[in-house]
Amino acid sequence: MAAGSITTLPIGPEDGGSSPFPPGNFKDPKRLYCKNGGYFLRINSDGRVDGSREKGDSHIKLQIQAEERGVVSIKGIGANRYLAMKDDGRLVALRHITDECFFYERLEANNYNTYRSRKYSDWYVALKRNGQYKNGAITGPGQKAILFLPMTTKS
Repeated sequence: MAAGSITTLPIGPEDGGSSPFPPGNFKDPKRLYCKNGGYFLRINSDGRVDGSREKGDSHIKLQIQAEERGVVSIKGIGANRYLAMKDDGRLVALRHITDECFFYERLEANNYNTYRSRKYSDWYVALKRNGQYKNGAITGPGQKAILFLPMTTKS
């Protein structure tokens, strides 16, 4: 390579390379797959939050919206409700967004994401092995219950 020259590398299939990122758009709905028990996070129309193993369940389609750098809100598309963490650690789904609906999204070293409450900063979104939500007050780093893999809703 000569001094002052620029080398370009292929970044996508259209120019001969392969992208390290899966196809899709950050605006596309996602499913959040929990490592603990194999459930998808589900936001129900009645305000309950739990897990489901049914890929066809309309309440597992989620819109993950960036609100500011590193902070997201999670809206259940089928329920038209926002995931929230209450002051007692319960996960609920609210009709309107509040300060309890914002979560720090972090990509962990194992390629799973965690969602930590912005308002209650030591508490995480988590699912138990039986598919019920885990109270945020008893969650913490290193638990499988807090690990989620964002997946496309296609297929």
